[in-house]
Amino acid sequence: MVGITGRTPAIDEQSFASSLEPLVHTDRYEAAVVFESASHSIGTTAYPEYPIRVVENDDRWVCLEGRIYDRDDEALERELLTVGAHVLSADGDDEFLTQWLLETDGEFLLVAADKESDRLGLLNDPLARLPTYYFHDGETVLFSRELRYLINEAPIEGFDPMGIAQCLLFGYSLGGRMLVHGANRLRPGTKLTVDPERGAVTETALHRFDFGDPAFEDRSRTRNAAELVDRFKQACRQRSGYGTRDVISLSGGLDSRSVLAGYHAEEIPMTAATMVSDDFVPPSDVEIAQQLADEFDVDWSQYEVGPPNGSDLDRIIKTKNGQIGLLTSFILEFFRQLREEYDAGLTYVTGDGGDKALPDLTPAKPISDDSELVDYIIRENSFLSLEQVARITGLSAESIRRSVRDRLRMYPETDPASKYVHFLVYERGVNFLFEGEDRNRFFFWSTTPFYSIEFFRYAMNCPADQKARYNLYRTFLEALEPAAADLTHPDYGVPVSSTRHEVAAFADELLSRYPRLFDVVRPVVKSLNSLDTESQLQPDTVDCIRTQIEQCEAVDDVLVTDELRRFLDSYPEHDRTSVYRLFAITSVIDDIHSSQSVLESRCDAVFS
Repeated sequence: MVGITGRTPAIDEQSFASSLEPLVHTDRYEAAVVFESASHSIGTTAYPEYPIRVVENDDRWVCLEGRIYDRDDEALERELLTVGAHVLSADGDDEFLTQWLLETDGEFLLVAADKESDRLGLLNDPLARLPTYYFHDGETVLFSRELRYLINEAPIEGFDPMGIAQCLLFGYSLGGRMLVHGANRLRPGTKLTVDPERGAVTETALHRFDFGDPAFEDRSRTRNAAELVDRFKQACRQRSGYGTRDVISLSGGLDSRSVLAGYHAEEIPMTAATMVSDDFVPPSDVEIAQQLADEFDVDWSQYEVGPPNGSDLDRIIKTKNGQIGLLTSFILEFFRQLREEYDAGLTYVTGDGGDKALPDLTPAKPISDDSELVDYIIRENSFLSLEQVARITGLSAESIRRSVRDRLRMYPETDPASKYVHFLVYERGVNFLFEGEDRNRFFFWSTTPFYSIEFFRYAMNCPADQKARYNLYRTFLEALEPAAADLTHPDYGVPVSSTRHEVAAFADELLSRYPRLFDVVRPVVKSLNSLDTESQLQPDTVDCIRTQIEQCEAVDDVLVTDELRRFLDSYPEHDRTSVYRLFAITSVIDDIHSSQSVLESRCDAVFS
């Protein structure tokens, strides 16, 4: 993965440079040692167009990975040195840093070093948009944008069974927990300082969102939508013009069309790109994308992709190390085509986050307490059943369930509905979806206006009753660009602005309260709205997992392979996503422990 890597205590420059080489994943990547002192070694692995900036003066050195969108270059350089001083201060002016984070529109990791005291500090944005991992054991501190660096260089003692169990259950581990022992995820809005003189590592949470008691509950839906439109257009404007061109990832959904509408409303030059695939993309998505492009008179291109091969899956495993699934590996071909047609200097703009900021995220049914909330979370968010995960990992179902409950108790909210919103943002969003976005940055910079801090803060303070049944989203889209609301919403097969959309959204909400009925109706709805694709799980995929079990003894050390074999024997009975969730775990175990992994030996094999 691209980005910053560092360690304390320092090692000699040649050894440190060599430790970065496994993170150089293509011939366009370059590894560089960018800072050395008596205590620290810091380096970067990136392609030339990737945004990394270093500023320094006589007192301190500061490296910023990522982009801050609402500052000009000259002001930003001075500001980074000031922020670096606050990060490194032994007294710690946390109030200044918190305020700065909440007033700064950016996606970044900042690393600062004091040249006199040799103190080191890390600071990330309030949503942790660039996933970062660290390890410390009292002697060694390692941090990196790539988990594999910690696995390679830290004295890590194997996989964390509960991290594996949570990842099988949800697709991601919870909180700061990772798949391996000793590795930690840097939580959003956090300052991490290393004092080599005292051998101390201090982690300070500067900001956590509290999704209870929305501040704008007393404002009308129309006013809230207007405020959101202003902030959204500003976010689009601020993200534009950084690279060689802005390319909008356009589907038929509401989120990407909002981005297209925002750029159009601000008259920002851009190009739209849509992925086409018989296997993975519903035809209605492409048809509506073309209608949107025609409506807004935007330069639009389609890119045909087919099933991924073993090399694509292997690339995902080596760069994201089990943090994202393998089922979407086909998107790598789309990214390769975009980079080939344009260049790695483009800014790839997505609608990611629209599904978190504008819809109602509260549970579809009343939840009375944390115990009931745990049941609801597992039922609504699991890839495999709790019982299947327990059998495959050898942990008890109750211990896995308790780990979810313990995590909920760390949240600032008091009512179960708001805690569920926190779960969807901080666990599914930060720990899973942001990892998927980070995969995009392997090719070029990727961003979204929905996670602009001003827009996101306002949106999450709008009440759930306004967001219910897409009401706030509909009002927002109509105020942003009415033409975007007049086109079909592919989930319902009717225009967003129509009365029929309100009826369909109401029916959708009603069905979500009765999951058994929803499971019966959902395939019919998908078929009527052309949302089905031809992609099915192939026996070759299951054979690959079986080969991993047979050839890599470490799989047996981490999972109960007899149970895993039983699960694979009945694979036609399981959802494709659950099999691929297992596939990601067995693949990362195999890749770490084998001299040649099964995926490496099947680079040309086709997976669908």
